[in-house]
Amino acid sequence: MKIAVVQPSSVSSALVLTEKALLSGAQLVLLPEKWVRTVEELPLKEFQRLAIKYTAYIIPGAVEDGVSIIAPIIDSNGNIKGLAKKLHLFNKEKEKLMPGTYSTIFSISGIKVGIAICYDLDFPEVIRKMVLKGAEIILVPSKISYNGIEIWREYLRVRSLENRVAIVNANVYSPPDYPGKSVIFVPYKRNDSIVDLLTLAELGEEENFAIADINPLSYFHIRLERIKEIKDFDVMELQ
Repeated sequence: MKIAVVQPSSVSSALVLTEKALLSGAQLVLLPEKWVRTVEELPLKEFQRLAIKYTAYIIPGAVEDGVSIIAPIIDSNGNIKGLAKKLHLFNKEKEKLMPGTYSTIFSISGIKVGIAICYDLDFPEVIRKMVLKGAEIILVPSKISYNGIEIWREYLRVRSLENRVAIVNANVYSPPDYPGKSVIFVPYKRNDSIVDLLTLAELGEEENFAIADINPLSYFHIRLERIKEIKDFDVMELQ
């Protein structure tokens, strides 16, 4: 499945870059968290029109709706199929918003896709639960600053490695504070015992889009092996 990440700097560039990605064959397009702050600023109808025109799914980022931080899922008929909600609010978000109570996965062309919004990725159980429910690709809209981008990349890599799942990250580009640097990782087995990551697509500090063709069958067996090895256990505290 061809998936694109978009790094816009304005509403107009978001629509232009999204359409360019769709013209390049993207079947799903992901935008960052809070590239616009609120749902009122989000050009939902225009994204819905593009989804219909190109028969594609669009996740137009994650934004505040006055209650929570949500990521609308626009399907290929232009309908809002559902909303993913941010489970773990960060810093001042806790003062005015409510966290979500469930994570969200959906299917496109027979492939199960999950959404983890920014800070949710810091918590390994979020991705693990979605993978155990069958998620093969994880979409991560984020708003990570220059100060945090290197450690953020480590979180992305580790979640991909520990779950044997593709990670698609769209990060905000808004200089001088936010560098973009969106990336798409997929796991692969580079010899009989070592699982590593391929960087299928990567953006720099720029307004642009990147597209990658992700085939979950290429890492199906290593994902299945990992799932079979997961154990449920308790912690015993010695007195």
